[in-house]
Amino acid sequence: GFSDPPVLDISPTGIVAGYELEIPDVNVGALLLSNMALGARLRLPFDGDPVSVRFNFAEREDPFNLTISLLGGGGFFALAVQSTGVREVEAALEFGAAIAFAIGVATGGVYVKAGIYIHRLQDASGETVALTGNVEMGGELSVLGLIRVSVTFHLALSYHKSGGTAELRGQATLTIEIEILFFSTSVKLKVERRFGGSPADPKFLDFIPDQPTWDRYAAAFA
Repeated sequence: GFSDPPVLDISPTGIVAGYELEIPDVNVGALLLSNMALGARLRLPFDGDPVSVRFNFAEREDPFNLTISLLGGGGFFALAVQSTGVREVEAALEFGAAIAFAIGVATGGVYVKAGIYIHRLQDASGETVALTGNVEMGGELSVLGLIRVSVTFHLALSYHKSGGTAELRGQATLTIEIEILFFSTSVKLKVERRFGGSPADPKFLDFIPDQPTWDRYAAAFA
């Protein structure tokens, strides 16, 4: 079941060797677990960086799939460690439901799904943390294959921290597509807001900028 040949990349900057093992699908009643794979990769750099090893279950661009009746989802997990400790942790999990319908000459479907994504990276520039939660809803309606209308709404809330600065980002996107015979058009509305945080929590001395302020503070406990 191992990939043949294993990954082997030799360059002036280092050597990367790895493998990938595909896991057979698991089907138990209404439960289906598919597209599973285990992988490992060793990186031996020539530039003085520490040796690192990365393990993964599925991949971000090729996640595993989990289906239970009308419910379905997927995700992945990856962990990279080096001689100095854990270098990177990345994971995502998504789950939702979908329903298709047919009413006379009209067919279509609706779906809703939610997910969470986590990424932590520790490198020479410091620690970077990203945490994102998202919800997506959509639907499609087709009449005789001549007219098709689809609507998609995506809402995401993200927390990003790099170095000593943290930031909260919110994003909402609405996409509408219309096709009539050979004519098609789409409209996309997007709203994004960012809220920056302070580099660090305030200290006690930050609330007492001068001597009179300290005198009033001390007198309150006299």
